[in-house]
Amino acid sequence: MAERKRRTFTTAEKLEKVEAQISEVEETLKQLKAQKKELLEKKKQEDIEAIYEIISASGKSLEEVKELLSRD
Repeated sequence: MAERKRRTFTTAEKLEKVEAQISEVEETLKQLKAQKKELLEKKKQEDIEAIYEIISASGKSLEEVKELLSRD
């Protein structure tokens, strides 16, 4: 059985491969950060809506709620 000769990569080729991998990871990171930003904004809107519902259900005005919260 004949042995297969393994290809040996040059240092330049290895460096090129590593740089390509870094670029891919950086692009993934960029996409994940954009997704995180969108999700944080969505969460903020959901929180605002929940607070609005609580205030509405309480029967108090916004000024009354501000006064209550500023007492602490």
